[in-house]
Amino acid sequence: MTNEGYPKWVSMLDDATGFIVIIVALAAILESSFSYIFALEILSFGLLVTGIAWIVWGMYLIRANRNARIFILLSGTIITALALVDFVFYSLPPEFLILFPAFGLVLIGISRIVLGIILGDVPLWIQMLQFLAGVLTLNLAAFVFIFTNAGFIPILALLVILLIANGLVRIIVGRTDTPKQLTRPTEDSVS
Repeated sequence: MTNEGYPKWVSMLDDATGFIVIIVALAAILESSFSYIFALEILSFGLLVTGIAWIVWGMYLIRANRNARIFILLSGTIITALALVDFVFYSLPPEFLILFPAFGLVLIGISRIVLGIILGDVPLWIQMLQFLAGVLTLNLAAFVFIFTNAGFIPILALLVILLIANGLVRIIVGRTDTPKQLTRPTEDSVS
């Protein structure tokens, strides 16, 4: 596969991931009135898709430095593993299971902040969008750990809002030429 094939593929992945995450987040909040566990599994599916997208970004971000790529790959792997925990241990109480997607969203927030800081060859508004989405995600996901007695539905609603916001960022980034700029190799890129 040539380098010309990557940008369209990565852009399509961003679009698909954004739409899937938004739809899954809305389905999770609608399902919460019937079954908390099923709502968490739906939410975890959105987190799983996001984790896989982070892994792909980590593999194909050619212009990013090696440490950033390793961080994105590692956080994507951890996010994917945290999403799978809800599927494997579905018999645990939902108040405990919701901590895994919350920690995954904390990692997504940190990853977005890192991306916003290190992406130098993209427009400033894309960097700011990544950074601000990361700050929002990190702060609101931290509320789950701070206000543990808030109840399941408010915490789930908070996580749904974060997934929708991150899905919108994915769609916006996928619609720009950012993936094309980041997958085109330069003389100083590390593969």
